[in-house]
Amino acid sequence: MINLRERFGKQYKVVYEESYRADRGDGARLPDPGLLTIPCRFGHLYPWDDERLAVSVDGHPGIARRIRQLPGCQVWQDGDRGELTALLPVTSFSQIAQIMHPKRRRQVSDAERARLRAVGFKKGA
Repeated sequence: MINLRERFGKQYKVVYEESYRADRGDGARLPDPGLLTIPCRFGHLYPWDDERLAVSVDGHPGIARRIRQLPGCQVWQDGDRGELTALLPVTSFSQIAQIMHPKRRRQVSDAERARLRAVGFKKGA
């Protein structure tokens, strides 16, 4: 199973899908790469197996059409109002990202990090 946090977590926001906390409780800390997702502007991405990502498009017909046109796309579920779940090779991530616009992680510059430390900010506080 592709671990989204290890592979894309430095650049993109990677979160557990909503069922993770429902099944394991709010304080759960058990790693489960199969339940990680990358939220995007037009849906989300999640691991399918060792070589493929699943792309879920939520009600955007133009975006769904562009995903279908990517090389190696295998349509898994096709909705009638722009909903789509498709499987794509993980090597196509850059093309998928250009279409889906995954949410990026907030980046803090070294200067900002030093300023925050100077005012007493502690990581995780």
